[in-house]
Formats: sequence, C-alpha cells, structure tokens
Amino acid sequence: MQFGVLGPLEISTAEKKQPLASRRAGMVLALLALSPGRVISFEQLIDELWADRNMANARNALHAHIVRIRRAMSATCPGGGKRLRTTRNGYVLDVPADAVDAVRFSSLADSGHELVTDDPAAAYRLLVEALSLWRGPALMEARDGVRCRISAADLEECRLTAYEDLTEIRLSAGLGRVAIPELRQLAERHMERERLTELFMLALYREGRQSEALAVFHEARRRLADGLGVEPGRSMRRLHQAILQQAEVLGEPRGVTQGC
Repeated sequence: MQFGVLGPLEISTAEKKQPLASRRAGMVLALLALSPGRVISFEQLIDELWADRNMANARNALHAHIVRIRRAMSATCPGGGKRLRTTRNGYVLDVPADAVDAVRFSSLADSGHELVTDDPAAAYRLLVEALSLWRGPALMEARDGVRCRISAADLEECRLTAYEDLTEIRLSAGLGRVAIPELRQLAERHMERERLTELFMLALYREGRQSEALAVFHEARRRLADGLGVEPGRSMRRLHQAILQQAEVLGEPRGVTQGC
C-alpha cells in the first residue's frame, strides 16, 4: 500500500487507487504520511484541523476522520486500516518510510544532489526518478493547516532544487534535453532563485541566443532591485560577463530544445 501526497492525496496499490473525499481527513492523513512510523499526537492533529476554533468534542471529531481514513485504507487493501494505529497519546501510520511518495522523493533527490559533480549519469537517473513522482502541487488538498502548508512549501523548494540539479546536468554533461519554455516559466516565476535564472541564461546562450540571455540578466537585475532592493549575486554577474565575452568555458550549443 502506497500513500501519495505529491499531488492529489491518494492511497493506492498496484491494482487500485483510492482518493479521500473528506478534506479534513486528507489533512490528517497528510500529517501522518509525512512522518510514517512516528506518533503524531492528538493535540498536533487537533491544532492542525481546528486551530482557530475551540471545540469541546474535538477528540471525537478527530476520531471520526480517523475512521474515514481507515475505511479508505481497507477499501484499497483488505485489512489496510489496521496500519493506522491508535497509541496512548496519538496516532501512527505504521508503514515503511518508502511507502510515502514524498519520502521516496526526498531520498532520491538528496542522493542525486550529492552525485551531481562526481557522477552526473547516476545523478541524472536519480533526479529523473525523483521528479517523476510528482503528480501536481504537494499536499494540494491539505493546505488549510499550518503544518501542512509549511511541509508543502518545503517540498516545493526541494522540487525546484532537484529541477535545478537536473538542468545543470543536462547542460554540463549533455544528458537529456532542456525544455526552454519550462525553464523560462520557472525562472520568471521564481526570480529570487538566481540559480534558475543562471541556468536559463546559459540554456539560451547554448542555443545561440546571446542577446536573449543578456536580456534575461537585465530583467532579473531590475526585478531584484525593485522587489528585494538587491543586486544580482556574484555568480550571476560572472555568468553575464562570460556571455558578453562569449567565453569558451560556457561551451558550445548542444542538447537544447528549440522553442520560445
């Protein structure tokens, strides 16, 4: 039995997928799934569900959501509901860590990140597998609570880092292809991530689009100044100079998809 939080919340086996109809039950499952094998206290779960309300029967209402989750688990895998156990002070999702897609993603992405320089081919395989686990925004149906929002933001940051690592490998080692439109969209949406902008500039330069790469730098510089009151960092400025000089260190155009 697998648990998916990198997109719509779902419980699945090889034969069946089971979504959760209740939004609050989804929030409970998300918190439990993000910490498989670890007890999440009644108080933490209640606070996540009703932080802005003082409910006299909160424990009973929480239990009702637990029952819904157990039913969904058993509907997916006979007897699966028993894997959601009650303890003295909370509940625990008693499944292996790799039964949760977010945990598998983090492990693959971290391993890939460590190998970017020393073994690009191995890093490429790990990062492609990691990013393939995403089916949509993290915890997309369970972001009403503070803990879920924080976890979702952390996962999205890790996703961007994995994407940056993969793009760097594609540009430096010629493995796979860089989709310029996707890279443009992400770089413009996350202007504060200078590494994304640098990768976009380099990808354009490799396409023979030097003037566009320089224009990206100037636009990023303007937006950083207007939005954050800062100048581009040293790495981006060095890349800008290298593009101006058509430095050999930037390499020759290769392995980049055409498109705007």
